[in-house]
Amino acid sequence: MTGTVQEVGRGCYAWLRLPGSWGETNIGLVTGERASLLIDTPWDQRLARTMLAAFEPHTAGAAITTVVNTHPDVDHWWGNAELPGAEIVSSEPCASHMRHEAAPKQMLAMRKLSQATGRIPGRAGRMGRYLGSMLAPYHFEDVTLRFPDRTFTGRRSETVGGREVEFIDYGAAHTASDAVVLVPDARVVYTGDLLFANVTPVMWHGPVSGWLAALEAIMALDADVFVPGHGPVSSRIELRALHDYWSWLSTAVANHKQAGEGVAEIAERLVRSEEFSAFAQWPSPERLYINVASLDRHLDGKGPIPGTPASRAKAFDGVACLAHRLAR
Repeated sequence: MTGTVQEVGRGCYAWLRLPGSWGETNIGLVTGERASLLIDTPWDQRLARTMLAAFEPHTAGAAITTVVNTHPDVDHWWGNAELPGAEIVSSEPCASHMRHEAAPKQMLAMRKLSQATGRIPGRAGRMGRYLGSMLAPYHFEDVTLRFPDRTFTGRRSETVGGREVEFIDYGAAHTASDAVVLVPDARVVYTGDLLFANVTPVMWHGPVSGWLAALEAIMALDADVFVPGHGPVSSRIELRALHDYWSWLSTAVANHKQAGEGVAEIAERLVRSEEFSAFAQWPSPERLYINVASLDRHLDGKGPIPGTPASRAKAFDGVACLAHRLAR
């Protein structure tokens, strides 16, 4: 699915790619007088061109002058180069971590390796097929990296096309820095990946306490509509559901870890548990493995999952194995 545009408030739009699994990133647009603000860009420049064409009826008289990248995951900013005339903005820690993410050539190498390993039997083949399926829709060959032109810290108010917008950085949660964009006059919040709506979230960084606090803060904002980084346009119902997910999962992981169970055992036990039934319909349930691994590391005082190729490969190996077991 290439994406559909939905109006979410006065002069506010979302380009939605549902259901919102790997790389299916939502993009926001806020239009004003002769200028517009874009929230995030897709995982590759081909998709960015598709997104910009879909928004063109709304930007024809209000060119995109500013782009906000909500966090450093590459599926939210690798399309930046398609907006050479716009200023790119992010939080200060987000801009720093962008420079440590995998480069397009590394992503291409990972895709090539997954295609090769996907043809062999056993565990390596399962991971290859899982990664290959995840990366296949995206064109990394023509990605030119464009980093932010300026940064902000904390909470910052700006005016774009005569409209006030607020950038709010909630710190480390899903990644090392996760920000939202509040449009007060439309009562709309673009949440980035602090909200995965009706789709299994991924916590690469944590701590989970930071994510829970961010969800509570977002729910307290003076807004009615919440556009997630992944999934359908939402209300506080979806924010509370994600809060429930993290509250349940963090407590359950701690209890099972105390009983001496390992990450893979905990992940499979929890995804088959009665308590998981509230979240069982969310796409990509196997991503729970990454969340268990992340929570386990924090409980051991080791901090977030490293962004190294070896650490990410280990995480996806666990994800692919869990997906295989769930499919049996």
